[in-house]
Amino acid sequence: METVNLSNIGIVKSRASPELLSIIGAEISKIQSDFSKAVAKNQTLAGNILHEYQLFDCCSALEIKTREMAMLHQETYSDNYTTGLNAHTNILESGKIPKLKLKSAWVNFQQKGEFNPLHNHTGLYSFVLWYKIPYYANIEERAGPGRKSKNQLSGKFQFHYTDILGNITGAALPIDKQWEGQILLFPSLLNHSVYPFYSSNDYRISIAGNLFLVQED
Repeated sequence: METVNLSNIGIVKSRASPELLSIIGAEISKIQSDFSKAVAKNQTLAGNILHEYQLFDCCSALEIKTREMAMLHQETYSDNYTTGLNAHTNILESGKIPKLKLKSAWVNFQQKGEFNPLHNHTGLYSFVLWYKIPYYANIEERAGPGRKSKNQLSGKFQFHYTDILGNITGAALPIDKQWEGQILLFPSLLNHSVYPFYSSNDYRISIAGNLFLVQED
Protein backbone atom coordinates (compact mmCIF):
# COMPACT_ATOMS: atom_id res chain seq x y z
CA MET A 1 0.00 0.00 0.00
CA GLU A 2 1.26 3.51 -0.81
CA THR A 3 0.13 7.10 -1.24
CA VAL A 4 0.68 9.10 -4.43
CA ASN A 5 0.91 12.89 -4.56
CA LEU A 6 -0.68 14.44 -7.64
CA SER A 7 1.22 17.12 -9.54
CA ASN A 8 0.72 20.74 -8.63
CA ILE A 9 2.53 24.07 -8.73
CA GLY A 10 4.62 25.22 -5.80
CA ILE A 11 6.49 28.35 -4.80
CA VAL A 12 10.16 29.20 -4.31
CA LYS A 13 11.57 30.41 -0.99
CA SER A 14 14.99 31.99 -0.52
CA ARG A 15 16.86 34.33 1.80
CA ALA A 16 18.13 37.70 0.66
CA SER A 17 21.86 38.26 1.02
CA PRO A 18 23.19 40.90 3.43
CA GLU A 19 24.32 42.88 0.36
CA LEU A 20 20.81 42.89 -1.14
CA LEU A 21 19.23 43.83 2.19
CA SER A 22 21.70 46.69 2.53
CA ILE A 23 20.75 48.08 -0.90
CA ILE A 24 17.03 47.74 -0.10
CA GLY A 25 17.48 49.22 3.35
CA ALA A 26 19.15 52.35 2.00
CA GLU A 27 16.16 53.12 -0.25
CA ILE A 28 13.64 52.26 2.47
CA SER A 29 15.38 54.66 4.88
CA LYS A 30 15.30 57.42 2.28
CA ILE A 31 11.57 56.93 1.65
CA GLN A 32 10.70 56.65 5.33
CA SER A 33 12.57 59.84 6.18
CA ASP A 34 10.03 61.86 4.16
CA PHE A 35 7.00 60.08 2.71
CA SER A 36 5.93 63.28 0.92
CA LYS A 37 8.92 63.03 -1.44
CA ALA A 38 8.28 59.39 -2.44
CA VAL A 39 6.18 58.21 -5.40
CA ALA A 40 2.90 56.83 -4.04
CA LYS A 41 1.77 53.46 -5.39
CA ASN A 42 -1.66 53.18 -3.72
CA GLN A 43 -3.71 53.88 -6.84
CA THR A 44 -2.42 50.73 -8.57
CA LEU A 45 -2.47 48.36 -5.57
CA ALA A 46 -5.19 46.46 -3.71
CA GLY A 47 -3.74 47.08 -0.27
CA ASN A 48 -5.73 48.93 2.39
CA ILE A 49 -2.42 50.45 3.46
CA LEU A 50 -1.72 54.17 3.72
CA HIS A 51 1.99 54.15 2.92
CA GLU A 52 2.90 52.25 -0.28
CA TYR A 53 5.65 53.61 -2.54
CA GLN A 54 7.42 52.85 -5.79
CA LEU A 55 11.00 51.57 -5.61
CA PHE A 56 13.75 52.60 -8.01
CA ASP A 57 17.30 52.31 -6.65
CA CYS A 58 17.18 48.67 -5.55
CA CYS A 59 15.28 47.25 -8.56
CA SER A 60 18.36 46.03 -10.47
CA ALA A 61 19.56 44.03 -7.47
CA LEU A 62 16.06 42.68 -6.86
CA GLU A 63 15.76 41.61 -10.49
CA ILE A 64 18.96 39.54 -10.34
CA LYS A 65 17.80 37.68 -7.23
CA THR A 66 14.19 37.08 -8.28
CA ARG A 67 15.13 35.97 -11.80
CA GLU A 68 17.33 33.28 -10.23
CA MET A 69 14.35 32.15 -8.19
CA ALA A 70 12.10 32.20 -11.28
CA MET A 71 14.56 29.99 -13.16
CA LEU A 72 14.38 27.42 -10.36
CA HIS A 73 10.58 27.57 -10.44
CA GLN A 74 10.50 26.96 -14.19
CA GLU A 75 12.97 24.06 -13.93
CA THR A 76 10.93 22.47 -11.15
CA TYR A 77 7.38 23.00 -12.40
CA SER A 78 7.64 23.47 -16.18
CA ASP A 79 6.00 20.10 -16.93
CA ASN A 80 2.76 20.95 -15.12
CA TYR A 81 2.78 24.74 -15.50
CA THR A 82 3.37 25.07 -19.24
CA THR A 83 -0.31 25.67 -19.95
CA GLY A 84 -0.45 28.35 -17.29
CA LEU A 85 2.62 30.08 -18.64
CA ASN A 86 1.23 30.17 -22.16
CA ALA A 87 -2.20 31.34 -21.06
CA HIS A 88 -0.83 34.27 -19.10
CA THR A 89 1.59 35.65 -21.69
CA ASN A 90 1.21 36.99 -25.21
CA ILE A 91 2.36 34.77 -28.06
CA LEU A 92 5.99 35.69 -28.70
CA GLU A 93 6.93 36.96 -32.13
CA SER A 94 9.31 34.76 -34.09
CA GLY A 95 12.91 35.89 -33.95
CA LYS A 96 12.48 37.33 -30.46
CA ILE A 97 14.04 35.92 -27.32
CA PRO A 98 11.80 36.02 -24.22
CA LYS A 99 13.41 37.37 -21.06
CA LEU A 100 12.11 37.92 -17.55
CA LYS A 101 12.31 41.55 -16.44
CA LEU A 102 11.32 43.23 -13.19
CA LYS A 103 8.94 45.95 -14.37
CA SER A 104 7.59 47.13 -11.02
CA ALA A 105 8.52 46.92 -7.34
CA TRP A 106 7.22 48.75 -4.28
CA VAL A 107 7.49 48.93 -0.51
CA ASN A 108 4.60 48.59 1.94
CA PHE A 109 4.74 50.30 5.34
CA GLN A 110 1.85 48.43 6.94
CA GLN A 111 0.49 49.77 10.24
CA LYS A 112 -1.56 48.11 12.96
CA GLY A 113 -5.04 47.29 11.64
CA GLU A 114 -4.17 47.73 7.95
CA PHE A 115 -4.48 44.77 5.58
CA ASN A 116 -4.15 43.53 2.02
CA PRO A 117 -7.37 41.86 0.77
CA LEU A 118 -7.54 38.83 -1.48
CA HIS A 119 -5.86 39.70 -4.80
CA ASN A 120 -3.40 38.59 -7.43
CA HIS A 121 -0.83 40.42 -9.57
CA THR A 122 0.05 41.17 -13.16
CA GLY A 123 3.09 39.70 -14.88
CA LEU A 124 4.35 36.12 -14.94
CA TYR A 125 5.91 35.88 -11.49
CA SER A 126 5.48 37.93 -8.33
CA PHE A 127 7.50 38.04 -5.15
CA VAL A 128 7.35 39.36 -1.61
CA LEU A 129 10.33 40.08 0.63
CA TRP A 130 9.83 40.70 4.34
CA TYR A 131 12.22 43.43 5.46
CA LYS A 132 10.92 44.19 8.96
CA ILE A 133 8.29 42.36 11.01
CA PRO A 134 7.72 44.01 14.42
CA TYR A 135 6.19 41.02 16.20
CA TYR A 136 6.56 37.32 16.99
CA ALA A 137 3.79 34.90 15.99
CA ASN A 138 3.05 33.63 19.51
CA ILE A 139 2.63 37.17 20.87
CA GLU A 140 0.56 38.29 17.88
CA GLU A 141 -1.79 35.34 18.21
CA ARG A 142 -2.56 36.33 21.81
CA ALA A 143 -3.03 40.02 20.91
CA GLY A 144 -5.46 39.61 18.00
CA PRO A 145 -9.26 39.49 18.31
CA GLY A 146 -9.23 35.95 16.93
CA ARG A 147 -7.11 34.57 19.79
CA LYS A 148 -9.86 32.09 20.71
CA SER A 149 -10.74 31.21 17.12
CA LYS A 150 -9.98 27.82 15.59
CA ASN A 151 -8.62 29.71 12.57
CA GLN A 152 -6.31 32.36 14.06
CA LEU A 153 -4.96 34.53 11.22
CA SER A 154 -3.68 37.73 12.86
CA GLY A 155 -0.55 38.96 11.10
CA LYS A 156 -0.40 36.02 8.69
CA PHE A 157 0.20 35.90 4.93
CA GLN A 158 -2.08 33.47 3.10
CA PHE A 159 -2.18 31.89 -0.36
CA HIS A 160 -5.65 30.95 -1.66
CA TYR A 161 -6.27 28.26 -4.30
CA THR A 162 -8.58 25.38 -5.23
CA ASP A 163 -7.60 21.86 -4.23
CA ILE A 164 -7.86 18.64 -6.26
CA LEU A 165 -11.59 18.42 -5.43
CA GLY A 166 -12.27 22.00 -6.52
CA ASN A 167 -12.69 23.31 -2.99
CA ILE A 168 -11.23 26.69 -2.05
CA THR A 169 -8.41 26.20 0.43
CA GLY A 170 -5.39 28.12 1.60
CA ALA A 171 -1.93 28.03 3.09
CA ALA A 172 -1.49 30.54 5.93
CA LEU A 173 2.13 31.35 6.71
CA PRO A 174 3.00 32.54 10.25
CA ILE A 175 5.06 35.50 9.08
CA ASP A 176 6.87 37.10 12.02
CA LYS A 177 10.27 38.52 12.99
CA GLN A 178 11.97 35.22 12.15
CA TRP A 179 10.96 35.72 8.49
CA GLU A 180 12.89 38.97 8.05
CA GLY A 181 15.04 38.72 4.91
CA GLN A 182 13.01 35.85 3.43
CA ILE A 183 11.67 36.03 -0.13
CA LEU A 184 8.80 34.07 -1.67
CA LEU A 185 8.35 33.89 -5.45
CA PHE A 186 5.11 32.57 -6.95
CA PRO A 187 3.02 32.69 -10.15
CA SER A 188 1.44 36.13 -10.41
CA LEU A 189 -2.08 34.72 -10.76
CA LEU A 190 -1.86 32.95 -7.38
CA ASN A 191 -4.32 34.69 -5.06
CA HIS A 192 -3.05 35.82 -1.68
CA SER A 193 -3.87 38.14 1.21
CA VAL A 194 -2.22 39.77 4.22
CA TYR A 195 -4.11 39.94 7.52
CA PRO A 196 -3.84 42.86 9.96
CA PHE A 197 -1.62 42.68 13.03
CA TYR A 198 -2.39 44.09 16.49
CA SER A 199 0.60 43.58 18.81
CA SER A 200 2.87 46.42 17.67
CA ASN A 201 2.72 50.12 16.78
CA ASP A 202 5.75 49.85 14.47
CA TYR A 203 5.66 49.44 10.69
CA ARG A 204 5.59 45.99 9.12
CA ILE A 205 7.79 46.64 6.07
CA SER A 206 7.62 44.39 3.02
CA ILE A 207 8.80 44.60 -0.59
CA ALA A 208 6.78 43.25 -3.51
CA GLY A 209 7.15 43.23 -7.28
CA ASN A 210 6.29 41.60 -10.58
CA LEU A 211 8.41 39.93 -13.24
CA PHE A 212 7.16 40.10 -16.84
CA LEU A 213 8.15 38.08 -19.89
CA VAL A 214 9.36 40.57 -22.49
CA GLN A 215 10.73 40.20 -26.01
CA GLU A 216 14.29 41.12 -26.93
CA ASP A 217 16.09 40.91 -30.28
